Amino acid sequence: MPEHEQDEEDDRKFGMALDGHGNVVFVGRPDWATKAKAIKVNQNAKKGPVEDRRHMLHWDEQLKPILASVIGAMFKEHGNAGPKLKQALLGPLKGRMQRVTGNENEIAERVAKEINGAVVNLVPDRADINKAIEIVRERVRKLIRKLTDDPELTAKVGEAMRKPSANDAIMEVYLDEASQELLGGTSDDTEIKSQVQDICFQIVGLVQSCRAPCDFVMLLQQVSDSVTFDLSQKAQRGQTRRTLAWLRQMESNVRDPADKRYEAMLTLLD
Repeated sequence: MPEHEQDEEDDRKFGMALDGHGNVVFVGRPDWATKAKAIKVNQNAKKGPVEDRRHMLHWDEQLKPILASVIGAMFKEHGNAGPKLKQALLGPLKGRMQRVTGNENEIAERVAKEINGAVVNLVPDRADINKAIEIVRERVRKLIRKLTDDPELTAKVGEAMRKPSANDAIMEVYLDEASQELLGGTSDDTEIKSQVQDICFQIVGLVQSCRAPCDFVMLLQQVSDSVTFDLSQKAQRGQTRRTLAWLRQMESNVRDPADKRYEAMLTLLD
């Protein structure tokens, strides 16, 4: 689904709960925090391209899983309720958030709302590109799944493997499938579909440089990750550097103590 103004369309009421295994689960999507609402966007097509507050690191792809992991670790470390957990959650928020009240779940939900609306991770930019990125991401992932899950495609690959130049034959199958999957269904002349086509043409150009099936698969995985990070032309260099550094830190500290991970996560708000 598109990460657009009120980003991803999710009608479920936002909230946090513990599942049957004691894991933290966030459902729905938080409203924009106050600072995020202050980012001006053009919603009048007569004044230029319609804009959204676009995430560089997206809610479903990175922010929500990180929040669930870190908050879940805090709950397991300090107990699922009580003053010890509440203090552990509130302590690092001083100087970062004001008027944080409620029980442990409500504090965690407030943290999630602020992380989702972290200004450093938001850029006011064209809504059509924003929506196109989501469509491209799903097309790339569908192509990756088909490489192993689609019987017709795997049969073609099996046949290609029996040919004298098996490597070239397999690549021909892969490249043909990439063109069909990524470039199909983009003939309608709309702004979103035009952006989808432009991005997909670039991806097809990239995969055509592959000389081996393993390189093709690896490149698709990298492309899937790259369209997960929204490289907006309006993002300042410092924003891109900070958000990527934060993501690398959160991906590398999964074995650190819960309090340390929680403090690191909150640096996105600094």
